[in-house]
Amino acid sequence: MNTSPTYLIGLALSYIFFSSSLSASISDYYPHKSLNSPSNLGETGLMELPSAKFMEPASLRLNFSASFPNEYTGLTASPFSWMEASYRYAEIKNKLYGPAAYSGNQSWKDKGFDIKIKLLNQSYYFPHIAVGLRDIAGNGNFSSEYIVATKSFGNLDVTSGIGFGVLGSDNSIRNPLISIDQGFESRSGDFGLGGDLRIGNWFSGPAAIFGGLEYSVRKYGLKFIAEYDTSNPDVNPFNPMPVKSRINLGINYNVSDSLQLRAGFERGTNFRIGFALKGNFYEDTIPKPKPKNVISLDDEQRKNIERNSQIFYTSLNKSLKQESLIIQAATLEEKEASVSVASTKYRSPVRAAGRTARIVSALAPEKVDRINVHIMNGDFEVSTFHLNREKFDLAENFKGSPTEILQRSNLASYTNDPLILNSDFKLKYKFPEVYWTMAPALKHQIGGPEGFYLGQLFWKTDITTKLNRYFSLHTSFGVNIYDTFNDFNNPSQSTIPKVRSDIQNYLKEGKNNLQRFQLQYMYSPINDVFTRFDFGYMEEMFGGIGGEILYRPFSENYALGFSLHKVKQRGFKQRFSFRDYETTTGHMTFYYDFPFGITSGLAVGKYLAGDKGLTLDLSRRFQSGFTLGVFATKTNLSAEEFGEGSFDKGFYLSVPTSLFYSDFRTGNIQFGLHPLTKDGGSRLVQHNSLYGIVADSNKRSLLRDWNDLME
Repeated sequence: MNTSPTYLIGLALSYIFFSSSLSASISDYYPHKSLNSPSNLGETGLMELPSAKFMEPASLRLNFSASFPNEYTGLTASPFSWMEASYRYAEIKNKLYGPAAYSGNQSWKDKGFDIKIKLLNQSYYFPHIAVGLRDIAGNGNFSSEYIVATKSFGNLDVTSGIGFGVLGSDNSIRNPLISIDQGFESRSGDFGLGGDLRIGNWFSGPAAIFGGLEYSVRKYGLKFIAEYDTSNPDVNPFNPMPVKSRINLGINYNVSDSLQLRAGFERGTNFRIGFALKGNFYEDTIPKPKPKNVISLDDEQRKNIERNSQIFYTSLNKSLKQESLIIQAATLEEKEASVSVASTKYRSPVRAAGRTARIVSALAPEKVDRINVHIMNGDFEVSTFHLNREKFDLAENFKGSPTEILQRSNLASYTNDPLILNSDFKLKYKFPEVYWTMAPALKHQIGGPEGFYLGQLFWKTDITTKLNRYFSLHTSFGVNIYDTFNDFNNPSQSTIPKVRSDIQNYLKEGKNNLQRFQLQYMYSPINDVFTRFDFGYMEEMFGGIGGEILYRPFSENYALGFSLHKVKQRGFKQRFSFRDYETTTGHMTFYYDFPFGITSGLAVGKYLAGDKGLTLDLSRRFQSGFTLGVFATKTNLSAEEFGEGSFDKGFYLSVPTSLFYSDFRTGNIQFGLHPLTKDGGSRLVQHNSLYGIVADSNKRSLLRDWNDLME
């Protein structure tokens, strides 16, 4: 009888495909969830191996695992139920980053990007099936591809798959894809590629069958893991490691539904420890305050309002302030009441409109049957809600619904004819108006040759001075508290204009800096057209003059923007001096909103270094406001001119702060990762982007959030 590991794994795989699910065990009813665990490298998996399971959409997971000489720290995100993407830093402790003069005694660091796609969901007869790529654009130290299947039998998960690259280095089987194309037979070197995708290597070369088991004891939050690991670190010339056994054993403990501790014994030689911290941001789960009670009016008070509309405006202003809504303008007519408001509290324009309408309805004379709420963002009235008062009041008294209100209401946009231009009541501003915030902030560089993390703690002050309704001065400056930027000792070797790669000089010399000193004018000349004009020090590295124009049809899913700036490079101290380099940069950008909260942006134009090309940006926004996005830029620079990385790419995320509090807030925790600071594909940082101001105020977005109206 054949008892080789390959045969046994193959038998398990066959069993997965052709057996039915077992009945659930009683432990399914215990409060501990059987969390989908990460592999050591970050995607959902066993230990060294991936599985075909996934996190829930809108999840983020921080993963750390260590087993000498490798340590992995990574972030995994799930923009969809069928996709996981991971960004990982690997530290190889037994290899130096480079010569001592270059990086001292710092150990080798490797950046990697992984992606996993679900092909099939588990059913009665079939398992989950997924395909994945590891280390797509890193140095190739862990470059692998795989097809994997996982079947659940109560508390037992059985996983098996076929791996290529490092995962196929056991070389246990002949690559089955050779029968399709002989090109799959061989695989060129993966190591030291520095961002080259090497698509021709995918699923090629030696292959191996891997597999493993996971058993959950949910009563105690435990998971036991055994796997047959086909990866062979000896194939990596940077990091040879002995393999005495291909059986890895591990145990995971769920401290909570968010935190998991992990330990294991791998390759017959090494112990591994780790943890995973996970959060799901699909929706806001913390209860928020309901609308405040509005003062009811007696008959005499209502008669006074009918006789003198100023009483209505005064009462309206006072009541709106209680909901953190700032009245900008209002008009009371015989059948209509109109009000323009700006919100400092509500992320959802629909929620702001609903709470405004509730107050208007409580104060307006009985003959008013239509309530018009104009929502402002920035200096624009971005959307208008024409609400039927009768239907709104019925829903307010639990005798109707937001859907019934919508049937008798209308949504519109009058950006070139805002209420504030011809209203009876206007909020009196005494210009200039000054708004300011100050708080500690962080600035950092990750993964450089001088150290894994170099950073600065500084005190940041932002001041906005409104000179009139459309014209403002934005000032931002920082005062150093503590930094490690003096450790930088590797100046840029770029052969193209150093528009970003001189960042070390800016960080070292500009610890106390004037980050921004910019005059800005924003105006909507015609309906659905928005403009912005800039002059001054626009960002830490460039200043100049320019502007942006955006066409965003209110009832459509697309927008078209154009930006153009003449800029000059600022001095390293970031005060008032300039360097010699100057350029003209500009882009035309087409935006399109797809279903499921997906937004795309394709920009074509000229970048700061003079190179020309395009940038593709894809993001998904969830119900909570949580956003995940990726971007990639390819210009006419060759891979040699661009340097390590070959082209520009990165990812970003935005987490609403309201998800962590019991009240509404408009702030965001933003995080972006640009693996390499290069000159190619670099764009000017533009504050108050027009698309960012109006993106969530078109008709489609308002209908998406319509249920917020009565909340």
